[in-house]
Amino acid sequence: MSVRTYSAAQMRQAGSLKWTGITRADGSPTLGAWVAEMDFGTAPVVEEAIIGAIRGGFTGYQPTWLAPRLAEATAAYQSAVHGWQVEAGAIRPARSVLGALALALDTVVPAGAAVIVPTPAYMPFLTIPPAHGHPVIEVPALYTPGNGAVWALDLERIRRACEAGAGMLILCNPWNPTGRVLSEAELRALHAVLADYEVVVFSDEIHAPLVMDDSPFISYASLGPESAAHTVTAVAASKGWNIAALPCAQVILPDEALRERWMAADDQLAHEMNSYGALAAIAAYETASSPGGEPWLEEVKVIVRGNFDMLDEAFYSSPTSDSALCFHRPQATYLTWWDFSALCLEGDASPDAQLREVGGVSTNAGRSLGAGFERWARINVGCAPETAGLIVEAINATYPGMH
Repeated sequence: MSVRTYSAAQMRQAGSLKWTGITRADGSPTLGAWVAEMDFGTAPVVEEAIIGAIRGGFTGYQPTWLAPRLAEATAAYQSAVHGWQVEAGAIRPARSVLGALALALDTVVPAGAAVIVPTPAYMPFLTIPPAHGHPVIEVPALYTPGNGAVWALDLERIRRACEAGAGMLILCNPWNPTGRVLSEAELRALHAVLADYEVVVFSDEIHAPLVMDDSPFISYASLGPESAAHTVTAVAASKGWNIAALPCAQVILPDEALRERWMAADDQLAHEMNSYGALAAIAAYETASSPGGEPWLEEVKVIVRGNFDMLDEAFYSSPTSDSALCFHRPQATYLTWWDFSALCLEGDASPDAQLREVGGVSTNAGRSLGAGFERWARINVGCAPETAGLIVEAINATYPGMH
């Protein structure tokens, strides 16, 4: 196997934020299950690209050839893997997906216009818009336990938010933290709502390389010229190839008019991308686009699916079972989303606090991902099977007798 997995002890020694940023109240360490990174090394082709560049003296400022080559690799990847035919000239570099969001808020959304954020949501989507003068309208997702589409966009509430004058919708697909991969029918239904309003879609597709089942991934902007005309799509190799320390994102803007507005303001953003991150993304995308695909990434998915299997067995994924805690298997990403409501009594500490202090595992507080999710927690299982087993033990120790 070419995927290197690391134990909890090794990850603590490596010292990333995920494993050192949260401790128990007494200062003792916790199992890192909150930050969206994996406890794996990166792909051999990525390693070779970075190490080779360093040894070859690639330590200066960003060369002029790097952004065009990154755009070409991104376009080839989108075509080969996701079936989206996009021109390299429609792709701009950025330091990060969140940096692209900040620029979009400042340049292509009317000043002061509200931003629609379907929840639960990646936490910065709730905090960055207000920092740029845009209030957030949270639209809680429709949640139906037990069917194939556990989480769905509330299109009627999104329509009402558009009517109230919202200027942007942040679309996260695959959806962090629910693990949903939105279907073409769902995306077209969303477009049917937005088409009647002047609303920019910021589509975060950073988890697209990590679709874990046979769900086809479709980019919202790929639906046609009408959807592309109001969409800023942001992608990156950082999640799929575990290279978050090398920030580099790609912004896809097939619509010429929207792209011109973007390019008038993005010079600094383009220059802020990490050059090693760009080299890493090029290596990752070119390998994944080749006839043999990316075997390393497929091995990663096997490990994560095995961790999902472990959670299934431990916590009964069927909502008709007698378990008070149901794990809903994600279609994509290594992030999982848990409802602890049936286990929390009035006055109890939030699940993340309980899991940290009793079980010794650090997770994301549900309340940080949207109002109404105070008794939920986001748990990262992009880890070695040994660590996933420790997380299972931690949950059982925190909530004994749940079955």
